[in-house]
Amino acid sequence: MLKRILLIVSILTLTGFNLALAKVGILSTSEVASMIGKKNVVIVDARDYKSYLESHVKGAISLPSTGDLFAMRFPGVKARSIASNTQIEIALSRLGIKPDDTVIVYAGGKKAAFFLTNATRVMLALYWAGIKNVYYMNSGYQKWVDEKRPIQKTVTKLPPTHFVIKHNNTNAYCFSNFVIWGVNNLNKIQVDARPLDQYTGALISDKRLAKHGHIKGAIDLPASNFMEKVDNYYILKPKKQIEEVFKKDGINLNKPIISYCNTARLGSGLWFVANALFNDKLVWVYNGSMVSASRNPEIPIVKGSNPL
Repeated sequence: MLKRILLIVSILTLTGFNLALAKVGILSTSEVASMIGKKNVVIVDARDYKSYLESHVKGAISLPSTGDLFAMRFPGVKARSIASNTQIEIALSRLGIKPDDTVIVYAGGKKAAFFLTNATRVMLALYWAGIKNVYYMNSGYQKWVDEKRPIQKTVTKLPPTHFVIKHNNTNAYCFSNFVIWGVNNLNKIQVDARPLDQYTGALISDKRLAKHGHIKGAIDLPASNFMEKVDNYYILKPKKQIEEVFKKDGINLNKPIISYCNTARLGSGLWFVANALFNDKLVWVYNGSMVSASRNPEIPIVKGSNPL
């Protein structure tokens, strides 16, 4: 017990943890429909802007998963990471979002992993910025349309605000120092959210990476494993099924976990599932992910299969 307490204290020190925790949750399309127009409720479309312009949930604003919240560029690489606090404050002020808002995020698409993580990447950034409540609309835009719920094509613009980040909710992102500590002190702290061929290093076409493979000791758990297809959309698997996924892949939510991918998009899926379904605050997303890790001599990159 004492060992676990000391471990948690060490982790919280490394990540700058604070106790001002926001709520991360899941809402159905019917629940979201009942909240349209309510005070301090903001609905966010995390799809690309072209899709948003074609049609979107009534009253939703556009905040793509590759947009202004991810404006920080890696030097010499075509990849982005979480923006600076100043950049985030400017973006959220322009969009009309306030820290005490309840923000509901949805996405969509044809691929299970991105159906989820295009939304959860935005949720993670909002949580990091100190948004009070962030929710995922389960089953996304496709189901909303199938149910003939209200949509619009005109752009929604909210009155500008003056968003100020008082502190970052630091049980969200982590950085290279924490990953280095994890590699050196704990076994299997890392979870790789990418497809297996990227994890093993068999796929080498991504030129953003200096090395291919995975962080030593990491377990492969693709973000798509959290989703199941129903009709023409994807929904989250039930909590019990996800528990079986964790058990099968050797994921222990009672221990600290660093979730990563190439640019911290797919990695946000595990962070969301852990928080929303299991109220687990010991999951972080590596902001640099493999773009950074593959260039860091202190983070060992290896090839091959799961270390189970």
